[in-house]
Amino acid sequence: MKINLKNVFYSLVLVLFLPTVPIFSQAPLVLDHHMEGKTAWQNTLILEDTSASFSKDEIVSGKRDSEFSKLLSPNLGFSSSQFWIRLPVQNPSPDTLEWMLEYNFPLIDEIEIYGNHLPSGIRSITGDSFPFSERNADYRNVVFPLVEKPKTQSVYYIRIKSESTIPISLEAWSTKELISKMTKEQILFGLFYGILSVMAIYNFSIFVFTRDYSYLFYVIFITSISLFHLSNNGFAFQYLWPNSLWWANYCLPFFICSSCFTGISFATYFLNLKKHAPLFAKLLTYWFGILVAVSIVIFFLPYRIAVLTSIGFAVPAAIIMIISGIIALLKRSRTARFYLIAWTFFLLGCLLFSLKSLGILPDNHVTRWMIQIGTALELVLLSLGLADRINYLSRTLRENIRELSGNKIRIEESEKRFKEIFQGSEEVIFMLNESFEILNANRSLSRHLGFRLDDVKGKKITHLLYSTKKKAGFNELYVNDKFDELNKTKKVVHFQTEFAQKYVKEPKDMKCSIQFVELEDTREILVKLSPQYEDTLSKLVVSERIEFSMNNYLRNAELISQKITSQLAQHMDSVEQTEVRTAVREILINAIEHGNLNIGFEEKSNALIEGNYLEFLQKRQEDARYNRKKVFISYVLNEEYVAYRILDEGKGFDHQKVFSKTMEELNDALEQHGRGILMTRSVFDRVEYNDAGNQVSLIKYLKKPS
Repeated sequence: MKINLKNVFYSLVLVLFLPTVPIFSQAPLVLDHHMEGKTAWQNTLILEDTSASFSKDEIVSGKRDSEFSKLLSPNLGFSSSQFWIRLPVQNPSPDTLEWMLEYNFPLIDEIEIYGNHLPSGIRSITGDSFPFSERNADYRNVVFPLVEKPKTQSVYYIRIKSESTIPISLEAWSTKELISKMTKEQILFGLFYGILSVMAIYNFSIFVFTRDYSYLFYVIFITSISLFHLSNNGFAFQYLWPNSLWWANYCLPFFICSSCFTGISFATYFLNLKKHAPLFAKLLTYWFGILVAVSIVIFFLPYRIAVLTSIGFAVPAAIIMIISGIIALLKRSRTARFYLIAWTFFLLGCLLFSLKSLGILPDNHVTRWMIQIGTALELVLLSLGLADRINYLSRTLRENIRELSGNKIRIEESEKRFKEIFQGSEEVIFMLNESFEILNANRSLSRHLGFRLDDVKGKKITHLLYSTKKKAGFNELYVNDKFDELNKTKKVVHFQTEFAQKYVKEPKDMKCSIQFVELEDTREILVKLSPQYEDTLSKLVVSERIEFSMNNYLRNAELISQKITSQLAQHMDSVEQTEVRTAVREILINAIEHGNLNIGFEEKSNALIEGNYLEFLQKRQEDARYNRKKVFISYVLNEEYVAYRILDEGKGFDHQKVFSKTMEELNDALEQHGRGILMTRSVFDRVEYNDAGNQVSLIKYLKKPS
């Protein structure tokens, strides 16, 4: 069949520009015993009274019947006019029919019915401009109970006036079917509002436990959208404020605005837009403020302007929230998929409702119920999104707990190691505040000076300085000068001074070092004191021969190297003495690591690169194959030379291969170890290994042989 484009064009012109056309015949609404919402608008004629000047008598008498026109759409949109509807009704049956005429739109301000055979006691005028108690039925929609005699035809005239949109949604029901419809509606709406209530309570409980504000804003949004639906469906006027006529009208535009700005708040937190799109999040904040302001201003506007204003701001708000989801999706937000699909359904329902309210779309089951359907779908999808969010947070929380547990163990181990180092140090260690008052001290304080922590805590460090009448105040001035130097340079300051002893009334000469320690919110001063008795004794030593054996702890290498090089101060300068001490320490460490603990060159290199060398070393030290091996040290000092023999119980190594390398080659290869032996050759005059490579003899001449 060919389509006549010319006829289609003329039909569109008639639909768009000729909403009503005069006619001279009108088909009646035919009644029967079983009617389930028979649509009546196609059987009606309409007359617009722009000045509300037509009287009841001239309408009911039929004087103006010729001015009535047929409707091409059941939605008149927003209008300040008063409309008259002419509805002929026919009862072809031989029985008297009791039936209900329902106006299926709960937000109508004023509707009045006229007819020659209205039942006695009927309330002919009603709407939300009158208290809910003045209705013919305890029902959210306006209902007129009517009676038609057998084999008769009647004409009803209906006057409608409203500040909201005006749909001609008249439906004919038999009494039984209308009661059945009311029952089914109560069940369906009960389920719908039950879902909203459960979701609000559920998400609020999650907010209480998680303190995640996206759940709180979701609860506020659910509450706002629930009140909007209650108002839009007529239940709020029926149950919540049946006598508050002004609020019953203005609550709808207010809840439209509140649903928008609570939805924007929810979107901002749910999508984490402050992280993913900070500039867009700022735009949403501005739009939120605008919507809050509009929700207040609408109370000072005429109702029609208030509704149009709220819808006018709701449309761009819907667009902005869709864009929010798209931006979050592009930023790979995990929850954006659920959000975008959910809000697409919901906003589609809002859009159809808004277009229906503006009169652009007709009032039918799709435009009337799509907003509820969209809301239900949105809740289901957002619930999935929130459930996924909870699962994600749970997984993240478990991972964080495991990580925190590991960190806690590491911190406890670090604290134990620090405490062991702090308390086990041979040096006296103080922690001072910036007023030089003692906060803490280790056990060496008691061993070297006889004081306990309780004796000195809270006192200034200068309180422990040795003082006599001859030297009264000198030590204190000297130490204060050093602290002033620390404040100016912010670098470690070394000095030497005399400290008092608690039980021995003689001064104790101590080497001191002071430095700042930066903490998170404060700064403290670390003070270390080292006894000087070895330096004093070294001046009296002529010759010395000592033999040691030590286990495989590296700290012993430091102690032994200090002990067997301390007497060299009278034979060489401090630089040479330090070189000898360093070389001996390196040989001792090699004897422990590569000798007794059998740590290969590659093993040590890999452990250093991976940053777990200390853990690797500790496992070797605890290994039953190595933990009983010892290092033996022989030390001889006389006026001519100093000699050291160091023997370990390992397998030895190829020392010739190491001697063949130069320091430059090690530097070029970026080796992190292996320099100790080459450094030792540069310090000592003779370096001799046995064949196995597990014993080395080191000799340095104090007087060069002739």
